[in-house]
Order: sequence, then C-alpha cells, then structure tokens
Amino acid sequence: MVDWNKVREEFPVCKKYVYLNPAGGSPVSLSAANESKRFYDEMLGFGDIYWDKWLERTEKVRSQLAGFIGADREEIGFTTNTSHGMNLAAQFLKNQGAVLTMRDEFPSTTFPWINQKTEIKFVEPENYGYSINNIKKALTPDVKILISSYVQYCTGFRQDLEELGRFCKENNLIFVVNATQAIGIFPVDVKKCNIDFLVFTGLKWATAGYGIGGLYVNKKWLAHDNFPFAGWRSVQTPGKMDNTALELKNEASVIESGCPHFPNIFALGGALKMFSKIGAENVMGRVLFLNHLIEEKLRQLGIELIVEKEDKHRSGILIAKIPNPKLVVEELFKKNIFVSARGEGLRVSASFFNNENDVEVFAKELAIILKH
Repeated sequence: MVDWNKVREEFPVCKKYVYLNPAGGSPVSLSAANESKRFYDEMLGFGDIYWDKWLERTEKVRSQLAGFIGADREEIGFTTNTSHGMNLAAQFLKNQGAVLTMRDEFPSTTFPWINQKTEIKFVEPENYGYSINNIKKALTPDVKILISSYVQYCTGFRQDLEELGRFCKENNLIFVVNATQAIGIFPVDVKKCNIDFLVFTGLKWATAGYGIGGLYVNKKWLAHDNFPFAGWRSVQTPGKMDNTALELKNEASVIESGCPHFPNIFALGGALKMFSKIGAENVMGRVLFLNHLIEEKLRQLGIELIVEKEDKHRSGILIAKIPNPKLVVEELFKKNIFVSARGEGLRVSASFFNNENDVEVFAKELAIILKH
C-alpha cells in the first residue's frame, strides 16, 4: 500500500501552497531535483572529467524512458519541450500528406505543421470529447496523419489511445500523440497503441522541470539518411570527429545533434525512478480519486463542470464554469491556492501529490469567493 503522505514529502511546495495546477506546470520532485543537483555538484568539483560517466548515465535514462512507455531504447530521443518534439516529428513526416487533428489541441500540436505548410483539418468535439465515430466522419482520402493529445489541456478529455491506434492501423494513418498532459500519471504503451511518434515535456505531470522532453520515433521511421538537421553527435561514430563523413545514426538520438543537456535529462531519470517506485496503476488511481473528489465538492456548490463521466476518458483535469475565472484565480492565489483559467472557466488539476485536505481547502475558499 502506498504511503501518500510519504510521497507528498517529495514536493516541499505542498507545505506552503494548495497546488492544483500541474496541468500548467508541476513543482519539480525532490527525486528529479537531486539528480540535477548531483550533476552540477560533479561539474563544480570536477569540471568535465565526468563526461564519459554522464554519457553512460544519459543512456540509462534513455532506457528508463523506453521502458516507461513500452519502446525500444533506440526509439527514444531527448528534446527540450513539446514544441521541439512536435517540430521534429513534423520534419520526419514532411510531405507525407494532410493532417487530421482535434479542434481543442494546444498550439504546440498544430503550429509546427502549419509552419511547414502542411494542410490541417480539424475534428469538432462532441460534448467536449472526441469519439472514433466523430474522427471517422472527419477523415478524408488526403489525410495521412492523425494527431491527438492523450489528454486535452482545456477540457481534460482523455483519449483511448489503444482504440485510436487500432483505427489508425485499419486506415493506414500515421499516428502522432502529444502526451504532455498524461506522461507520469497515465500509462501508455506505444507498441500496443500503434503509435508512430509521441512527444511530451517534463514540466507538467512528469515533475521533471523545464528544459526536458522526449520524442518517441517508431523504428520504421528511422531507416533514412535525409534528416534535415545534423551535428557532431548525430552520427554513428561521433568520437571520430570526421568533419567530412556524414553517416547519420538510425536511432532517434539522431535529433541530439550537440552536447546533451545533462542536468535536465538526469532530472527526468530521477522522476521516472520515483514513478516506478510508486507504481503506474497507483499513480493513476490516486489522480482519478482526487478528480472525482473535486467534482463532488464543486457539484455541492452548484457549479457547472466540464468533466468526463467515464473513467477511461477522465484525467487529472476538470473545468469549473464560473464567471470571471481570471479574477477568481487571483483571489485564490491570495489564499495560497494555485489554479489557472483555461478554456471555459477555472481549470483545476490535482496530481498524485495532492490530498483530501487540499481539495477541502480549495472548495471552502472558492465558495467564499463566489459568494462575494
């Protein structure tokens, strides 16, 4: 049985704030911060002497991340954020055909494709969600790429990736997933879900901080020699430092063209180790439990909500449709309660480090604010 009070100690911010905004940006976990600090302590005391050890540690984190999402090590590349990863995915798939995506997607999902002049078509939501039937209706013969967030940032709708992956396979669609609002709290198996590309950032539910993200590339897309970017670490034998023989890696790490961003990569490794200790099913269960609890408290206040009824489409996010959400955010912050204004109201997101008292305090203070 998980001791959630012990887990909460990973997040000192909880001593000062009711932190209900990991959908915007999560506090970094001690497990992540300590790994990053370890790197800086080493560089402070030893300069670049640990270079080879840092490279070995980087590969260990690559293997950790691969195992976390059901990928092979060679299919994992490190990025700086979701936008970076999606731009790379767009480059891999340039001129492959039109894109079909969801109307509610965050701009990081759509802008890279718009920027390279790829035609984009949108699926309109139904009751804030996206069913396979709706997606099927929007599909046209010229569409070759389907892009979806695992969890939609402005509604909290969680897509059934396995079902959508089957749909893509049956219709010969390239499947690209933005997993930013899910990585860390909702499991994903990229092979089982027939995913071609998956991108995410570490700063939200993954609790790894800014400056680190991941890109999964199914190995069938890696057997090429025309990747648009290259650097000294993009090649098969970077140690040779031959400035004329460009032999690109047939691995996702081809995207890591220069020196690795070691402290950020190690922070992600620390966070993944923490998640593995807690257990994926335990983390998901805790998040869904708190999401249900927030729904219950807010319904008692008579607030209209955007939240999924079925757990398979529910996430750590719900939207409270209240007037003047930005003003309410400011008033709540005066009480050391941190939420955000998104979509059609107040976005409330609870993670595994939150507890029942956080929910009670939030609901109580929100009721007081709304009365005034």
